[in-house]
Amino acid sequence: MPMSGTAEINRLRWQCRRGMLELDLLLFAFLGNEYPSLTREAQKDFATLLGYPDQTLQSWLISGSKITDKQVVKIVKIIRQGGRDHEAER
Repeated sequence: MPMSGTAEINRLRWQCRRGMLELDLLLFAFLGNEYPSLTREAQKDFATLLGYPDQTLQSWLISGSKITDKQVVKIVKIIRQGGRDHEAER
């Protein structure tokens, strides 16, 4: 279970600050509760997810729209489920 360095966590924390409170809450909760126990590959996928605009994240994470980037599908599903049942990603 890889742990990321403080600088990386701080960078991700900054990127979790979005223009929508709902996204902030989801992303910060995921970063604090689930991110440290993910595989390095899944951690990279989360960083990729944070590169998307707020509207896309809102669509995928809150509205449940179809995810168009196969790289972030698993991360989106984990976040949607509130972090439950992702043992395969650890």
